[in-house]
Amino acid sequence: MSRSWRAVGVGVLLALTMGCAGPMSPPAPVVAPSITAQEPGTAPTTSPAQQAVDAGDATVTRDGVEVGIAVLDRRTGTLATNDAGASPFNSASLSKVLTVVDALTNGDEVTDDDRQLMQAALGPSDDDAMNTLWSTSGGSSGITRIVDGLGLQDTTVPDDASQWGEVQLSPRDMASVLRFVVEGLAPADRDFVLTAMSAAPARATDGFDQAFGLLDPERRGPAAAKQGWLCCLDDSVDLHSAGLPDEAGRFVVAIFSQQPFGYPAARSVLDDASAAVRDVLGA
Repeated sequence: MSRSWRAVGVGVLLALTMGCAGPMSPPAPVVAPSITAQEPGTAPTTSPAQQAVDAGDATVTRDGVEVGIAVLDRRTGTLATNDAGASPFNSASLSKVLTVVDALTNGDEVTDDDRQLMQAALGPSDDDAMNTLWSTSGGSSGITRIVDGLGLQDTTVPDDASQWGEVQLSPRDMASVLRFVVEGLAPADRDFVLTAMSAAPARATDGFDQAFGLLDPERRGPAAAKQGWLCCLDDSVDLHSAGLPDEAGRFVVAIFSQQPFGYPAARSVLDDASAAVRDVLGA
Protein backbone atom coordinates (compact mmCIF):
# COMPACT_ATOMS: atom_id res chain seq x y z
CA MET A 1 0.00 0.00 0.00
CA SER A 2 1.06 3.60 -0.55
CA ARG A 3 0.27 4.48 3.05
CA SER A 4 1.15 2.73 6.30
CA TRP A 5 -0.87 2.58 9.50
CA ARG A 6 -0.45 0.37 12.47
CA ALA A 7 -1.86 0.07 15.96
CA VAL A 8 -2.11 -2.39 18.77
CA GLY A 9 -4.19 -2.43 21.93
CA VAL A 10 -2.82 -4.13 25.03
CA GLY A 11 -4.04 -4.16 28.61
CA VAL A 12 -6.06 -6.05 31.18
CA LEU A 13 -9.22 -4.50 32.62
CA LEU A 14 -9.43 -6.20 36.01
CA ALA A 15 -12.76 -4.75 37.10
CA LEU A 16 -15.57 -2.71 35.55
CA THR A 17 -18.31 -0.85 37.33
CA MET A 18 -21.21 -2.67 35.75
CA GLY A 19 -22.83 -6.09 36.08
CA CYS A 20 -21.72 -8.87 33.77
CA ALA A 21 -24.24 -11.58 34.62
CA GLY A 22 -27.00 -12.89 32.39
CA PRO A 23 -27.17 -14.42 28.93
CA MET A 24 -26.10 -12.50 25.89
CA SER A 25 -29.01 -10.66 24.31
CA PRO A 26 -29.40 -10.08 20.56
CA PRO A 27 -27.36 -7.11 19.34
CA ALA A 28 -29.35 -3.89 19.58
CA PRO A 29 -28.94 -0.78 17.43
CA VAL A 30 -26.06 1.39 18.55
CA VAL A 31 -27.33 4.00 21.00
CA ALA A 32 -25.08 6.65 22.48
CA PRO A 33 -24.87 6.91 26.30
CA SER A 34 -25.54 10.34 27.76
CA ILE A 35 -22.49 12.57 28.07
CA THR A 36 -22.21 15.97 29.71
CA ALA A 37 -19.80 17.78 27.41
CA GLN A 38 -17.59 20.57 28.71
CA GLU A 39 -16.02 23.27 26.61
CA PRO A 40 -12.21 23.23 26.85
CA GLY A 41 -11.12 24.75 30.14
CA THR A 42 -14.66 25.41 31.43
CA ALA A 43 -15.29 22.35 33.60
CA PRO A 44 -15.37 23.04 37.36
CA THR A 45 -12.01 22.95 39.09
CA THR A 46 -13.33 20.01 41.11
CA SER A 47 -13.70 17.91 37.95
CA PRO A 48 -10.93 15.29 37.92
CA ALA A 49 -11.44 14.90 34.16
CA GLN A 50 -10.64 18.56 33.46
CA GLN A 51 -7.75 18.58 35.92
CA ALA A 52 -6.30 15.55 34.15
CA VAL A 53 -6.70 17.15 30.72
CA ASP A 54 -5.02 20.35 31.90
CA ALA A 55 -2.13 18.40 33.44
CA GLY A 56 -1.56 16.40 30.29
CA ASP A 57 -1.78 19.47 28.09
CA ALA A 58 0.82 21.29 30.18
CA THR A 59 3.47 18.65 29.39
CA VAL A 60 3.43 19.29 25.62
CA THR A 61 6.50 21.40 24.82
CA ARG A 62 7.88 19.87 21.63
CA ASP A 63 7.75 22.25 18.66
CA GLY A 64 5.41 21.47 15.79
CA VAL A 65 3.24 19.08 17.81
CA GLU A 66 -0.55 18.99 17.96
CA VAL A 67 -1.93 16.96 20.84
CA GLY A 68 -5.62 16.38 21.47
CA ILE A 69 -6.74 15.07 24.86
CA ALA A 70 -10.15 13.89 26.03
CA VAL A 71 -10.98 12.41 29.42
CA LEU A 72 -14.43 10.97 30.12
CA ASP A 73 -15.59 10.27 33.67
CA ARG A 74 -18.10 7.42 33.33
CA ARG A 75 -19.33 7.91 36.89
CA THR A 76 -20.48 11.48 36.31
CA GLY A 77 -20.80 11.49 32.52
CA THR A 78 -18.46 14.49 32.32
CA LEU A 79 -16.29 14.84 29.22
CA ALA A 80 -13.35 17.25 29.36
CA THR A 81 -11.07 18.17 26.45
CA ASN A 82 -8.21 20.46 25.60
CA ASP A 83 -8.34 22.79 22.59
CA ALA A 84 -7.56 19.96 20.15
CA GLY A 85 -9.74 17.37 21.85
CA ALA A 86 -12.49 17.94 19.28
CA SER A 87 -10.11 18.08 16.31
CA PRO A 88 -10.08 15.21 13.80
CA PHE A 89 -6.82 13.28 13.36
CA ASN A 90 -5.97 10.38 11.09
CA SER A 91 -7.32 7.46 13.08
CA ALA A 92 -4.58 4.99 12.12
CA SER A 93 -5.61 1.60 13.55
CA LEU A 94 -8.03 3.07 16.06
CA SER A 95 -10.54 2.71 13.23
CA LYS A 96 -10.31 -1.03 13.89
CA VAL A 97 -12.27 -0.52 17.11
CA LEU A 98 -15.05 1.31 15.24
CA THR A 99 -15.23 -1.39 12.57
CA VAL A 100 -15.42 -4.18 15.14
CA VAL A 101 -18.13 -2.37 17.12
CA ASP A 102 -20.14 -1.91 13.93
CA ALA A 103 -19.75 -5.57 12.98
CA LEU A 104 -21.01 -6.61 16.42
CA THR A 105 -24.06 -4.32 16.35
CA ASN A 106 -25.23 -4.00 12.73
CA GLY A 107 -27.49 -7.06 12.90
CA ASP A 108 -25.47 -9.29 10.57
CA GLU A 109 -24.48 -12.77 11.70
CA VAL A 110 -21.07 -12.84 13.36
CA THR A 111 -19.32 -16.12 12.60
CA ASP A 112 -16.41 -17.78 14.34
CA ASP A 113 -14.24 -16.74 11.39
CA ASP A 114 -15.36 -13.14 11.88
CA ARG A 115 -14.37 -13.25 15.53
CA GLN A 116 -10.97 -14.65 14.66
CA LEU A 117 -10.44 -11.71 12.32
CA MET A 118 -11.57 -9.28 15.04
CA GLN A 119 -9.17 -10.82 17.55
CA ALA A 120 -6.33 -10.52 15.06
CA ALA A 121 -7.20 -6.89 14.29
CA LEU A 122 -7.60 -5.81 17.91
CA GLY A 123 -4.83 -7.93 19.46
CA PRO A 124 -1.74 -8.21 17.27
CA SER A 125 -3.26 -5.46 15.08
CA ASP A 126 -3.08 -7.53 11.92
CA ASP A 127 -3.72 -5.21 8.98
CA ASP A 128 -4.68 -8.10 6.68
CA ALA A 129 -7.42 -9.06 9.12
CA MET A 130 -8.63 -5.47 9.17
CA ASN A 131 -8.60 -5.33 5.38
CA THR A 132 -10.95 -8.32 5.31
CA LEU A 133 -13.23 -6.88 8.00
CA TRP A 134 -13.29 -3.53 6.23
CA SER A 135 -14.38 -5.21 3.00
CA THR A 136 -16.93 -7.61 4.47
CA SER A 137 -18.58 -5.22 6.92
CA GLY A 138 -19.10 -2.35 4.53
CA GLY A 139 -15.98 -0.24 5.01
CA SER A 140 -16.94 3.41 5.15
CA SER A 141 -20.63 2.59 5.54
CA GLY A 142 -19.81 0.90 8.85
CA ILE A 143 -18.09 4.06 10.06
CA THR A 144 -21.15 6.06 9.04
CA ARG A 145 -23.39 3.73 11.06
CA ILE A 146 -21.24 4.26 14.15
CA VAL A 147 -21.20 8.03 13.62
CA ASP A 148 -24.99 8.13 13.35
CA GLY A 149 -25.67 5.63 16.14
CA LEU A 150 -23.36 7.20 18.70
CA GLY A 151 -23.87 10.78 17.59
CA LEU A 152 -20.16 11.28 16.97
CA GLN A 153 -19.39 14.90 16.20
CA ASP A 154 -16.01 14.96 14.47
CA THR A 155 -15.66 11.59 12.71
CA THR A 156 -15.76 11.31 8.92
CA VAL A 157 -15.00 8.61 6.37
CA PRO A 158 -11.71 8.73 4.43
CA ASP A 159 -11.55 10.47 1.06
CA ASP A 160 -10.16 7.24 -0.38
CA ALA A 161 -12.59 4.54 0.75
CA SER A 162 -9.82 1.92 0.81
CA GLN A 163 -7.70 3.82 3.35
CA TRP A 164 -9.22 2.92 6.70
CA GLY A 165 -6.27 4.46 8.54
CA GLU A 166 -7.37 7.84 7.24
CA VAL A 167 -10.78 7.78 8.89
CA GLN A 168 -10.91 11.17 10.60
CA LEU A 169 -11.49 10.76 14.34
CA SER A 170 -11.24 13.08 17.33
CA PRO A 171 -10.18 12.22 20.89
CA ARG A 172 -13.64 13.04 22.26
CA ASP A 173 -15.31 10.79 19.68
CA MET A 174 -12.91 7.95 20.52
CA ALA A 175 -13.82 8.37 24.19
CA SER A 176 -17.48 7.97 23.25
CA VAL A 177 -16.74 4.82 21.26
CA LEU A 178 -14.80 3.24 24.11
CA ARG A 179 -17.53 4.14 26.56
CA PHE A 180 -20.00 2.36 24.32
CA VAL A 181 -17.76 -0.72 24.27
CA VAL A 182 -17.96 -0.85 28.08
CA GLU A 183 -21.57 0.24 28.61
CA GLY A 184 -23.42 -0.40 25.37
CA LEU A 185 -22.27 -3.72 23.94
CA ALA A 186 -23.90 -6.94 25.02
CA PRO A 187 -21.86 -8.30 27.96
CA ALA A 188 -20.37 -11.17 25.99
CA ASP A 189 -19.34 -8.82 23.16
CA ARG A 190 -17.92 -6.29 25.60
CA ASP A 191 -15.81 -8.99 27.22
CA PHE A 192 -14.75 -10.28 23.80
CA VAL A 193 -13.48 -6.87 22.70
CA LEU A 194 -11.63 -6.12 25.95
CA THR A 195 -10.15 -9.61 26.10
CA ALA A 196 -8.96 -9.35 22.51
CA MET A 197 -7.25 -6.05 23.29
CA SER A 198 -5.70 -7.34 26.51
CA ALA A 199 -4.34 -10.45 24.76
CA ALA A 200 -2.21 -8.46 22.31
CA PRO A 201 1.48 -9.42 22.14
CA ALA A 202 4.23 -6.99 23.08
CA ARG A 203 4.74 -6.18 19.42
CA ALA A 204 2.22 -5.83 16.63
CA THR A 205 2.19 -8.18 13.67
CA ASP A 206 4.45 -5.78 11.78
CA GLY A 207 6.92 -5.62 14.67
CA PHE A 208 6.05 -2.12 15.90
CA ASP A 209 6.69 -1.61 19.61
CA GLN A 210 3.52 -0.23 21.17
CA ALA A 211 4.84 0.36 24.72
CA PHE A 212 4.05 4.08 24.95
CA GLY A 213 1.33 6.36 26.28
CA LEU A 214 -1.21 4.44 28.34
CA LEU A 215 0.85 1.30 27.72
CA ASP A 216 4.15 2.77 28.91
CA PRO A 217 5.55 -0.23 30.81
CA GLU A 218 6.44 1.95 33.79
CA ARG A 219 2.77 2.96 34.23
CA ARG A 220 0.76 0.38 32.35
CA GLY A 221 -0.74 -1.52 35.27
CA PRO A 222 -4.27 -2.75 34.49
CA ALA A 223 -4.82 -0.39 31.55
CA ALA A 224 -6.84 -1.65 28.59
CA ALA A 225 -5.82 0.49 25.64
CA LYS A 226 -5.65 0.70 21.88
CA GLN A 227 -2.64 2.31 20.23
CA GLY A 228 -2.43 3.90 16.81
CA TRP A 229 0.42 5.02 14.59
CA LEU A 230 0.59 6.15 10.99
CA CYS A 231 3.53 7.35 8.91
CA CYS A 232 4.26 9.48 7.00
CA LEU A 233 1.62 11.81 5.62
CA ASP A 234 2.80 15.43 5.26
CA ASP A 235 6.23 14.50 6.67
CA SER A 236 4.69 13.74 10.06
CA VAL A 237 3.50 10.85 12.17
CA ASP A 238 0.19 10.30 13.92
CA LEU A 239 0.68 8.61 17.29
CA HIS A 240 -2.29 7.88 19.57
CA SER A 241 -3.14 6.10 22.80
CA ALA A 242 -6.70 5.54 24.00
CA GLY A 243 -8.30 3.32 26.59
CA LEU A 244 -9.30 2.74 30.21
CA PRO A 245 -6.30 3.30 32.51
CA ASP A 246 -7.82 2.64 35.93
CA GLU A 247 -8.65 -0.71 37.49
CA ALA A 248 -12.29 0.22 38.12
CA GLY A 249 -12.82 1.40 34.55
CA ARG A 250 -14.18 4.76 35.70
CA PHE A 251 -12.20 6.90 33.26
CA VAL A 252 -11.77 6.78 29.50
CA VAL A 253 -8.70 8.59 28.16
CA ALA A 254 -7.86 9.44 24.56
CA ILE A 255 -4.58 11.18 23.68
CA PHE A 256 -4.01 11.82 19.98
CA SER A 257 -1.05 13.52 18.34
CA GLN A 258 0.34 14.63 15.01
CA GLN A 259 4.07 15.22 15.30
CA PRO A 260 7.21 15.80 13.26
CA PHE A 261 8.67 12.52 12.06
CA GLY A 262 10.72 10.64 14.61
CA TYR A 263 9.06 8.00 16.74
CA PRO A 264 11.35 8.19 19.81
CA ALA A 265 10.53 11.86 20.42
CA ALA A 266 6.89 11.29 19.56
CA ARG A 267 6.65 8.46 22.08
CA SER A 268 8.12 10.73 24.75
CA VAL A 269 5.32 13.25 24.18
CA LEU A 270 2.67 10.54 24.64
CA ASP A 271 4.45 9.11 27.68
CA ASP A 272 4.66 12.49 29.42
CA ALA A 273 1.06 13.47 28.68
CA SER A 274 -0.42 10.13 29.71
CA ALA A 275 1.64 10.00 32.91
CA ALA A 276 0.40 13.45 33.91
CA VAL A 277 -3.20 12.46 33.17
CA ARG A 278 -2.86 9.28 35.20
CA ASP A 279 -1.26 11.09 38.13
CA VAL A 280 -4.36 13.26 38.48
CA LEU A 281 -6.79 10.36 38.02
CA GLY A 282 -4.93 8.13 40.44
CA ALA A 283 -4.62 5.55 37.70
